[in-house]
Amino acid sequence: MLPRRAQRKRHGELGALSRLGSHRDRPAVLLDVPRALGKKWLPDGFAITSEVLDFTTDEGVQIYGGMGFSAEGPMDRAYRDARINRIFEGTNEINRILTLDMLLKRAMKGHIDLMTPAMAVQKELMAIPDFGASDDEGVFVKEKKVLTNLKKAGLMIAGAAVQKFMMKLSDEQEILMNLADMLIELYVAESTLLRVEKLIALRGEAACDIQKEIALVYLQEAVERAASAGRQAITSFADGDELRLMLLGLKRFTKIDPYNLKEARRKIADHVIQKGEYAF
Repeated sequence: MLPRRAQRKRHGELGALSRLGSHRDRPAVLLDVPRALGKKWLPDGFAITSEVLDFTTDEGVQIYGGMGFSAEGPMDRAYRDARINRIFEGTNEINRILTLDMLLKRAMKGHIDLMTPAMAVQKELMAIPDFGASDDEGVFVKEKKVLTNLKKAGLMIAGAAVQKFMMKLSDEQEILMNLADMLIELYVAESTLLRVEKLIALRGEAACDIQKEIALVYLQEAVERAASAGRQAITSFADGDELRLMLLGLKRFTKIDPYNLKEARRKIADHVIQKGEYAF
């Protein structure tokens, strides 16, 4: 895929510059997701990795253009292999539902204390936000704060949903799917940050500049997707003052400093194109 992207010309430009949209670097970013997850597999881990395969295969077809479906190119076989995920599509959705369903049922049976931290988040919503600077040092200090807030957003919504539906929450599959999507984004973003942090400790920050960009790009995208999923969940069961308060809480807990994603994506893509192979 990479040699083809580097060699192909489109309107006089190298193929490396032919897809400057938001997906230009995303295959490189997403391909590192399974490695970031490591051995700590969840059902949602199977869902996200199979969807990464679908996405990267489709991007490969786009890169090869008219040759994308030709048996002379590598994407023909990859596309046929990836089609099995369409058959397994239901499994991904079932995995999403099962993850949250099992988690919430264990919480309601007292095996996991979900409500105590959820109530603490609700109490925090009524308090004045803490705008003080963190005393923590090291890489990803602000990013870890973002992850902590994403966890609070999930707890806020899950706690409110449990209080409203109790054991009938398993019938609210759309809400479970929204919460699962939030969990997936949090899990992958945190796993990626921790992996890059470990690499930096081993190799030094300068040697891990591209990996750091990957983590930051994914975190930005993860926050956006988690906020969207959270908004869908909240509006599906809350109304009135509760709706307004929860939406304000979601906005507060999904706040992240702006980051130049265009330049970061170009940097990642240029690195991969220069290497001519999967470089991570």
